[in-house]
Amino acid sequence: MGGTLLVLASAAFAPPTAMTLGTIQTRSRATSARCSVREQLSAAAPSAAAAPSTAALDGKVVPSAVTQRGRKALTLTSILAGLGIAGYFLTLLLGSMTGPVAGGLKLIYAGAVAGITSRSFCAPLEMVSTVMMCRGNECTSMWDELRRTWRKEGVDGLWRGNVANCLKVAPSRGTQFLVYEFAKRRIASLGWGLVAGGTSLNAGARLCAGGVAGMVAAVMVYPLEVIKTLRTVYPNECTGLLDAARCAVKYGGGVTALYAGVLPTLIAMFPYVGVEFMVYETLKRRWAALFGGSVSTLALLAIGAVAGAAGQMSAHPLDVVRRRMQMEGLRKAFGKGESDDGKPKQAPVTNLVSGVWNIGRTEGWHVLFKGLGPACFEKVPSTAIGYYIYEAMKGAMGVSSL
Repeated sequence: MGGTLLVLASAAFAPPTAMTLGTIQTRSRATSARCSVREQLSAAAPSAAAAPSTAALDGKVVPSAVTQRGRKALTLTSILAGLGIAGYFLTLLLGSMTGPVAGGLKLIYAGAVAGITSRSFCAPLEMVSTVMMCRGNECTSMWDELRRTWRKEGVDGLWRGNVANCLKVAPSRGTQFLVYEFAKRRIASLGWGLVAGGTSLNAGARLCAGGVAGMVAAVMVYPLEVIKTLRTVYPNECTGLLDAARCAVKYGGGVTALYAGVLPTLIAMFPYVGVEFMVYETLKRRWAALFGGSVSTLALLAIGAVAGAAGQMSAHPLDVVRRRMQMEGLRKAFGKGESDDGKPKQAPVTNLVSGVWNIGRTEGWHVLFKGLGPACFEKVPSTAIGYYIYEAMKGAMGVSSL
């Protein structure tokens, strides 16, 4: 659309074609100059009036890029306003409910809202992190990838794959908080991992409860994780969620392609989510013990940021391997991992052990930490915002934690 408008604008303001008619050109030079000025003014007026809103193309009125962006922004604002109103009333409804089932629903709802909000806020950084992990040495830096995406796809490209990510993170994060609270209570009821002389759990017990919660949530939503990765790395081939699922099944060898990389994911989720929960709750309790009273907003954000960075760094190499396994089928089909001579730029990744070895030996061991910078840049604010919203939602609905 932008190219069409540029062509029309250039045609409207271009000078008239010179006529090489010898004597006629000489005698009518003044007349031609006056006509040229009148023609340019008359052409400029309707063009300038039409450019901001519409453009004529083959007898059809086509909305301009500015109009399309305005409509898209208005639609998005209306959707967000509707969701906000519905969420407010749903929060009030859940807050008035009591009982174990209601408690579980409150935890799922609070985790889902926190996950969607925090991930959407930091979606560009997560997109860059995913691309750098999947493409390895093809990406030079986080800023170069952001600039390339901005120039090529605009704002939409920066939030590429965020819909799939939100569909994944809502049940995933909600399940994590639900299973985590359940596991803590079960461990405490068995008398394991209790702090001496108290009823609260120690750091090791929280690590185990968080690790189990991460593994359970990962299995439940793993196909959406695969779809989100393919949608981010192959936006031209996977234009939508269903299209990405079809591509995964078609080029990945069947339905099992939707679970490619699930083993390294399960192994990575235990330290990743476990460390995050352990660091967050341990630091929050230590802060409350040292300074007394409730933890302030800035303290919650800082503690959440530290927890997110610690969790990401604890399992990043396994994160690289699982994302490579998710995109292996499409990489072979579309040849984006091959150089001009037909040799693969990236090592084949079919399982956890050979994936770590092949990536390190073929591309360099540093590639296993590719994307760690943007991943931490994303996790620090994302986790901080997520935990802050989660605590606020728990307070609004009257939910307590062990």
